[in-house]
Amino acid sequence: MKKLSYIFALLLFVVLACQTDTVDAEAFENESIELKRSATVGVFNPIPTKFKGNPERYVQMQVNTIAKGDPVRYGCVTFVDGLAIIDEDCTITSGVPEDYEDCDLKGVRIITCGVNPYNPLCTICAVAYILECDGELGWVLGYSIICAIGPIEIPLPIPF
Repeated sequence: MKKLSYIFALLLFVVLACQTDTVDAEAFENESIELKRSATVGVFNPIPTKFKGNPERYVQMQVNTIAKGDPVRYGCVTFVDGLAIIDEDCTITSGVPEDYEDCDLKGVRIITCGVNPYNPLCTICAVAYILECDGELGWVLGYSIICAIGPIEIPLPIPF
């Protein structure tokens, strides 16, 4: 009986300790805002006619407006500190987004890349695809997924 009351007292202490923790709502809100600085994947962005001769320059100007070094989100992938973290309920595909597969590919610009922490053999890149669709020049964001084939070789320590 003494053990049962001891366990009950310990459980009560843990429950009360958890209930007194406070969450810094402002810090949580700032983190959410940080991750919302993003660009939408698969949306056609027209390129102005004055950049038709050099669409890569226009795309580079647009890409430079996206924060570097901070967590940046493209669709359902967050790039932070060299990692590409895919949301749990998300499936991404490599290449030009499906809605624009019939367009003519005019150029590709890699924006940022990261290693997938759940599959370190795969690198995921956010990519700007420059396309011509129905005579209109534009660009869309998509992904490029590059995976190595084979197991990871971990060197064994040298015995002394």
